[in-house]
Amino acid sequence: MTVAPLPKRVDGLKLVEVNQQLTGAISSADLTRLAGIVRSSSPDVNCDVEFSRDEEHLRVLSGECSVGVVMECQRCLEDVSFTIEASFRLGLVLNDDQARALPKRLEPAELDEDGRLDLWETIEDELLLNLPDFPMHPQGECQAFKIEPEEDIAAEEEERPNPFDVLAQLKQK
Repeated sequence: MTVAPLPKRVDGLKLVEVNQQLTGAISSADLTRLAGIVRSSSPDVNCDVEFSRDEEHLRVLSGECSVGVVMECQRCLEDVSFTIEASFRLGLVLNDDQARALPKRLEPAELDEDGRLDLWETIEDELLLNLPDFPMHPQGECQAFKIEPEEDIAAEEEERPNPFDVLAQLKQK
């Protein structure tokens, strides 16, 4: 099954008025900020987005997207795979005043002066927010826990005289 590509820029105002739903994919190579953070990713980011009005008649962009990524495990420095899934509900605004007026439940997504939205950038932002802060394998799978400890070298060293023994002897006198 072929998934249609999502458009990069959309007319957010028009799509809200027709209650438009879009399902498609974005090539993960086109999301350069994400590509700069991960070692590799699946070829496509799969997305379902909807432009609508909520119960307060605010313009809303809601949706879900997912992509498989490979990152560096912070314990063993080997590759670790994740599926990044992002669900979002954003208020579409034209300026900072509208952004400040949004209810706390909505994060703003600013449209340009023509009412257009960079959909790829918005989706990339949501994916970046859902990346793990410290990517790691599950504890039982991580190579860092499978390394056998080296013998205790300090225990093998000869017993050296403590330079403070002289002070301890003087204190006893």
